[in-house]
Amino acid sequence: MRDLFDALHKPPVIVPVDRDGPVVQGEADVSFVLPHKRLAWHQAEIELHRHDNGLWMWSASFNCGGHGSSYKVGAKWGKFAESKDDALFYAVQEIERRLEKSDGPEATAILKWARGLVV
Repeated sequence: MRDLFDALHKPPVIVPVDRDGPVVQGEADVSFVLPHKRLAWHQAEIELHRHDNGLWMWSASFNCGGHGSSYKVGAKWGKFAESKDDALFYAVQEIERRLEKSDGPEATAILKWARGLVV
């Protein structure tokens, strides 16, 4: 737990990854995008989508100084939250974990953007 506000979120519902499972085809219910200044793809993106079971799924993608991670939101990944706000919170935490050892202006910009989504 990073701070007292972390206690306001219900724990994520994590199930095993289903490598052949579905991802959302088309647009996610909610997308947050940090455009890249020079390239055609996004610097960072968080997708949230409500699953048929009522839980919310998330994906957290970024491109940072020659490395990154990208995946489409979907049940395949086994990451669920009880609310849209909780899903956003866990997506931001995922970006923070993946960039915790990165420095430089791109990492700083991505982290500032992501953290600003949950204020």
